[in-house]
Amino acid sequence: MLPGLAACALVVQLVQSPPPAHVAVPTLRAVTVPTVQAHRRPAALTSLYVSFAALQGLDVHSTTRALSSGAGREANPAMRRIVGNPAGLIAVKAATAGTTIWMTEKMRRKHPRAAIVFMAAINSTMAVIVAHNYSLP
Repeated sequence: MLPGLAACALVVQLVQSPPPAHVAVPTLRAVTVPTVQAHRRPAALTSLYVSFAALQGLDVHSTTRALSSGAGREANPAMRRIVGNPAGLIAVKAATAGTTIWMTEKMRRKHPRAAIVFMAAINSTMAVIVAHNYSLP
């Protein structure tokens, strides 16, 4: 028999067999482990992450739509070269969403309320941008 398997068999045999009458068996008490509140993610933050990712997707769609109609132009100079390449635009938006969420998670550990305010502000800004893009013909 393999050494690990033999050890498992011994443990199972010891657990299943009753102790001799002359051996006192200590009773086990439940041990409670305190939870660390600082590391719990607020429920609002998860919703803000999901909505931010959705807004990034809507930004890709609304920007592409506005540019293809000829009614819009890219106002962000850093993105002007990228908006002509849909795959590149999606990659940049996915990286932006991932990096923003990662940075917010790092902030959340010490400042959970600030992380919520930060994500709410970014979501609001993105919502205004997407609404503007969809308002173009």
